[in-house]
Amino acid sequence: MATEGKLSGEMNAENHPPRIASIDALRGFNMFFITGGSMLITGICTALGRSDALIATQMKHVDWIGFAHHDTIFPLFLFLAGVSWPFSLASQLNRGRSVWSIQLKVLARVVALFLIGLSFGGILKFNPNFRLMSVLGFIGLSWGMAATLSLYIKKVWKLFAIAVAFLVGYYLLLHFCMAPGAPEGASSYSLQWNFPAFLDRSVWPNHLLSKGRYDPESFFSVPGGIALAMFGVLAGRLLRWQNGPSSARKSILLAAWAGGAAVAACVFEFVLGDPSIKKLWTPTFVLYSATYALAMLALFHWIVDVLGWRRWTIVFDPVGKNSLLAYILSMVRISATIQGFLFAGLCKWADKWGSALTGLTSYLVVWSILYFFKQKKIFLKV
Repeated sequence: MATEGKLSGEMNAENHPPRIASIDALRGFNMFFITGGSMLITGICTALGRSDALIATQMKHVDWIGFAHHDTIFPLFLFLAGVSWPFSLASQLNRGRSVWSIQLKVLARVVALFLIGLSFGGILKFNPNFRLMSVLGFIGLSWGMAATLSLYIKKVWKLFAIAVAFLVGYYLLLHFCMAPGAPEGASSYSLQWNFPAFLDRSVWPNHLLSKGRYDPESFFSVPGGIALAMFGVLAGRLLRWQNGPSSARKSILLAAWAGGAAVAACVFEFVLGDPSIKKLWTPTFVLYSATYALAMLALFHWIVDVLGWRRWTIVFDPVGKNSLLAYILSMVRISATIQGFLFAGLCKWADKWGSALTGLTSYLVVWSILYFFKQKKIFLKV
């Protein structure tokens, strides 16, 4: 295996792709917030009598319109899936795999993610009203389309143009189409009258997270997810560019791209009237998410891969390398069960600090399991 964190594009004898340490660290940092980190932060604020502190309010999703840090977790995970794809693609091509076989593998991954998502939605419980879409299903469809496009389209500007076309087309759908029967003056971005929710209610009303109303991972919101995944692919291509800019310049370019995404987000929101709504994956939300994702990737890449400060990444690296397993451990509450068995009494004894301690020990349980898996070189992939 090539030394972790090196930016060399060369493959070793086994043709494994080089790993960029900053990507694993950032992915682990992202997962930290849904495996105990958010509870730790809000618990500390509550214990200090500052439950209304800005950082505490950022640890939960906004109800509809707006943007909070907690809204970045899902998009950043999808973005990083896109970042990793150029490295995986190069590895497969170097092993002599055909484009068609790679395409089949992409489709298999999409199906696997979708099926895992269906299991979380209740299909294995033989619930006739199982949820059709899911976080993993949305990631699978969005990443799968972005990976497929990048498999056949080599020109960077063409991929960028397609991502922009997805955003603009989706904006036109959201802005100018409305559910039938909407009263005069109704907003096409409202929960009741937006067009994706109307399509969901028309096609599969009994298979939504909010039965008969809407689904925050709607199949019809996937264009926003595809655009974000494609931005991730473009960032991954930059990082893998062997004869291009230096590592330091790559960090600077990523930061500059973040600035460009921020400007574009402001144009969509304040000029074109497109609000930031996570549950619709509006273009403004996608661009704010891209701003955050690119800025964080630039920061982690600069610290970890350019400056070489890597020892601290042990806090996040095991989780980042096995992020899908971390997500599953949380979803099926295996980590919560272990945390409760080991630390419930201690957290109760901690009194007002109990919530913070619960968050900390929850993450420690996940980290310990995945550190063990890392040592055994066991990684869950689909």
